[in-house]
Amino acid sequence: MKKLILIQNDYPGTGKSTLALCFHRYLQQYGVSHQRLSLTEEDTQTQEGITNLDASSLTPRTFLDHIDASPLTILDVSTGLGEYFNKFYQGCEMDMTLQAAGVAVSVVLPVTADRESFDSVTDAAEVYSDNAEYLIAHLVTSCYDEDDKVWDTSYAARVMDMFEAVELHIPEINFQAELSTEHMSLDTALQIEDAEERLGKEFSKWQRRVMGQVDSARQYLFGDAFRPTMAPKPVKAVKKAKTKLAA
Repeated sequence: MKKLILIQNDYPGTGKSTLALCFHRYLQQYGVSHQRLSLTEEDTQTQEGITNLDASSLTPRTFLDHIDASPLTILDVSTGLGEYFNKFYQGCEMDMTLQAAGVAVSVVLPVTADRESFDSVTDAAEVYSDNAEYLIAHLVTSCYDEDDKVWDTSYAARVMDMFEAVELHIPEINFQAELSTEHMSLDTALQIEDAEERLGKEFSKWQRRVMGQVDSARQYLFGDAFRPTMAPKPVKAVKKAKTKLAA
């Protein structure tokens, strides 16, 4: 059965593109066949390796054709287009169309400690209901206890409990100085081969923790579409070069 992973939240700064890249990097490690799509406004540029879907010309037929092109599809719905996509999905009865085409759906909803980022969670529950699996990805901004408390006391959390949603915690980024020194964004770092060497052990540690989180939800996220063709290479320890002093 094919798999569609929808990543959406209209609240800015929830880390949708970063999360999509983490999924992509994880699948790459195992040689899993997949594709990345992005629902965008016309003329919007995205990262290399991503196919843009123009929201203004989206139809059920074109959407299904894109999904049918790969056993596993990651679709990042750009900020500001969540409500538009929800109306398209619901109005065109895409749940029935995808089910008939043998495509299972996982809805990934990244959230922060800001309660306003929870609105898209309840909106998604109304649109996809029981026809999808849900995953909440927490972008940790301070400490787990503080962020969890805000989420656990919310209405959105109670709704997701009813749908038995899985939760991931994306660790706090503590290598901003290294990114700045290298004039690099996190999204760029996740796409280049020598990021570990250039950014050092904190980036490597962060990446291992993220990959561990994704691995813990692998079956739930990717289902039968996860068909590895290779084993991931072990992460090399990053060692800083030592300056030799003349005797």
